[in-house]
Amino acid sequence: MRVESRLMEYKATEEEVRTNKIICQSTKRIMIISESPERVRHMLVTLTSACYDVFSLHRLEGNMLQAFQPDLLIYDGSYTAQSDREQLLRQTELLGTPVLMLLDQQSYESYSNYARGAELLQWPTRTELAMHRIQWMMSNKPKDKLPLASEDIRIFKDIYVDLKRMTVDLDGRRIELTKTEYDMLLYFIASDGSVLSRDSLLDAIWGVQFFGGSNVVDVHIKSLRKKLKDSAVSPKYIVTVRGVGYRLADHRDGRKS
Repeated sequence: MRVESRLMEYKATEEEVRTNKIICQSTKRIMIISESPERVRHMLVTLTSACYDVFSLHRLEGNMLQAFQPDLLIYDGSYTAQSDREQLLRQTELLGTPVLMLLDQQSYESYSNYARGAELLQWPTRTELAMHRIQWMMSNKPKDKLPLASEDIRIFKDIYVDLKRMTVDLDGRRIELTKTEYDMLLYFIASDGSVLSRDSLLDAIWGVQFFGGSNVVDVHIKSLRKKLKDSAVSPKYIVTVRGVGYRLADHRDGRKS
């Protein structure tokens, strides 16, 4: 059985943990399923070193979920058929198993419209981004709340904001924002998806003493979207609410293939 061959990798990782004098007092079980193990190899090592019990399989068969009873299932769905993904989600929904689905860019953009019962993560991406998403899911926070990775980190989809360094990474690549664009992005992330009027954006970003027109908001939204490679027609990050203002995009606002 392939499970045994994969478990051999864990022994080396456990030895690294012992060498570094890390003692895992408690842990949770994570199952990783990927037909291409090399794509998730670094994640597997990182999770194991972070004191998670990790089981890596090439595919899900029979009653493996019931047998392993993982606290989280990480499923690499980039190269699997849509029907296979949906069948997996039906099975995990019945068992109450949370799912983090890894998707390549094309699959992510086409699948985000109807992915129910799973958190989506475009893959590959920064290990830190993946770990923050996993830790958020394992902390049992409400699904409708955006993950606050730590006091100094903010995450939305594949946007990673480091508050200490005032840096923004998009899908693992650094992007340069002006101070106004940076403040605007943080304000959107803090909004939890609420609709933000142009007036509220003016007050929050430019201050109540600013007497310019609201079109300055539209200009900066356009600039921010350009740097995020976002589209007003098919938004991934910022949605226009006609006659009101803007809000963060959710999965239902995903791009169409």
